[in-house]
Amino acid sequence: MHKKLFEYIDVHFGEYVEFLKNICCFEATAMDKKEIDHMLDYITEFALEKGFCVDRIPFENCGDFLIIDINKNESKGNVFLAHTDTVHKKGAFGYPCIKIEKDIMRGPGTIDCKGGIAIALLAMEAMNKCGIKKHTRLVLTSDEEISNVLGGEKEQQFFKEALKGFKSALNCEVTQDNQVVVSRKGILRQEIEIIGKSGHSGIDYFKSSSAVLEAAKKIVELEGASEQGGTTYNCSVINGGSVANIIPGKCSFTVDVRVVNLENMKKAEAFVRKVAQTSYVEGTTATVKTVSSRPPMLRNKETQMLFYSFRDISKKYGLGELEAVESGGGSDSAYTQIAGVPSLCGLGGSGDLCHTNKEYIKICSIPQRAKLLAAFCTEQEEL
Repeated sequence: MHKKLFEYIDVHFGEYVEFLKNICCFEATAMDKKEIDHMLDYITEFALEKGFCVDRIPFENCGDFLIIDINKNESKGNVFLAHTDTVHKKGAFGYPCIKIEKDIMRGPGTIDCKGGIAIALLAMEAMNKCGIKKHTRLVLTSDEEISNVLGGEKEQQFFKEALKGFKSALNCEVTQDNQVVVSRKGILRQEIEIIGKSGHSGIDYFKSSSAVLEAAKKIVELEGASEQGGTTYNCSVINGGSVANIIPGKCSFTVDVRVVNLENMKKAEAFVRKVAQTSYVEGTTATVKTVSSRPPMLRNKETQMLFYSFRDISKKYGLGELEAVESGGGSDSAYTQIAGVPSLCGLGGSGDLCHTNKEYIKICSIPQRAKLLAAFCTEQEEL
């Protein structure tokens, strides 16, 4: 059976390279609902032509979600996950936005995470055509890159309902050669706004209170608390000042905090508030508000057992020696764990430089990872 699956993937993966090129040409951040929804029209048409079942879940503030199924009336197997949004605004990659050189495809979302969509669908088509009778599902979300803030409570309920009864949630997120992600940091994103006292930079320098100077001191305090392998504080998106000869009376910046567990998230939130409430420049005050938060994906027993299964299957079929890694980036796997489904992440294509305009996927990793997913699901079906 596995020989038949792998041969099918080798014959048909070229279609999915073309599919990946096409969906990457829809350049959309999570805020661009119109463009994401146009992409979903294309994905829906493609999936229906392949004989898949497609359900579209409308969302008001973000792009719609998709559920794509095979063998919907059979017993439940596994759920694949990916997301349709990227961090790149239109034009970030120039024109054309997709560039291919030998085994490298560069473009918006090639590896994070549209490559994962192509890989999951290729694995599903191979299983479907080769007679693997398990209900397998692909779930596509549209606001993953901004910690799922647009979908709100409806999105959290969606995860619970869409994953109910499935054996595992396999997230086709970005990875590197022969790696699988077994844990991810949680994300706390907060904005600090500082009010000082504006004045003439020459006449009133010592009568004024610089909000920008206060922000700088807070940033040094926050960034200085970052620990290798632990909690980190990245301060960015700094806005303050208008012209050079005025002491700035307002300034704001965003703190992106990464934590390994929920206990550290509580500690980090308290620390950010303490720094915000401390005045380093006399005459300044500050307020802090939470922009978004996402819990960590934990390396628990279920995740470890899933990794062992993938490692053994990959070795058995000559697909590589897999390594379990921990990632500082967040993903939807945090929510699939909360939904009570054993979860594994980083099962998408191999590549690098995601969140930059040099992002790329190795084309050869598309069939390799599709084979790994298909083999895993088939082994489960045969048990």
